[in-house]
Amino acid sequence: MSDDRDMRSRHLIDSGRFAVDGLVHVLHKDWHVRVLFLIGALILLASAVVRVTRVELLLLCLAVTLVVLAEVVNSAIDTVVDLVSPEYHPLAKIAKDVGGAGVLVAIVMGSLIVIGVFVNAEAFETLRGASLRQPPHPLHILLVGLVTVFVAVILGKLWGGSGTLTRGGAVSAHSALAFFCFVSIWFLTPDTLERALAFVLAVLVAQSRVDAGIHTVKEVLIGAVVALIAGFALYGALVMRSGM
Repeated sequence: MSDDRDMRSRHLIDSGRFAVDGLVHVLHKDWHVRVLFLIGALILLASAVVRVTRVELLLLCLAVTLVVLAEVVNSAIDTVVDLVSPEYHPLAKIAKDVGGAGVLVAIVMGSLIVIGVFVNAEAFETLRGASLRQPPHPLHILLVGLVTVFVAVILGKLWGGSGTLTRGGAVSAHSALAFFCFVSIWFLTPDTLERALAFVLAVLVAQSRVDAGIHTVKEVLIGAVVALIAGFALYGALVMRSGM
């Protein structure tokens, strides 16, 4: 019985690893997906600036996910078609065109959701600083920050041209996430000891990447700087603007 459970666990782990490999591949090969990740981060940033409601935030996340999912599926269709029909064939063209149509439908639907959320009187009042909306919840800012740091790390690794998205590269993802967590704790708690411990833990995470030979000191410093700039910019601007 335990062997069956172990096999299922390994199967789930392998499935998760294969899914990550697929995401890594499509990010490397399809610049459309990279652009969509960047646009998604900007949309979430704007959602915090205009103080969208919880339902509106979920709708925005759904819109971004819908478009990215459609592009990923379209990339998979293109790969299969190229494998089966390396030469031009009318049916291969139809398959690719239909996959592109799915992306177009997703983009139109996602755009309508985004426009519906941002283009309204309350959003414009918020941008003028005269909104009655509640300030963004700290978890909302945390989500925006994590996505921003994640996208910045992905783009940094790809443009750096070294390592992979999951190991090594021009920017240390572990270092970036650790220091963003430090910034989050800095703004979410006034306790000096907790802030100090968060900083020490972030430094230890960065140091562990250097000790393991996965990243250089320069790469973990870049990750830390990316997180510190994103974190203090987001929390500082949004917290001060909302009077939290």
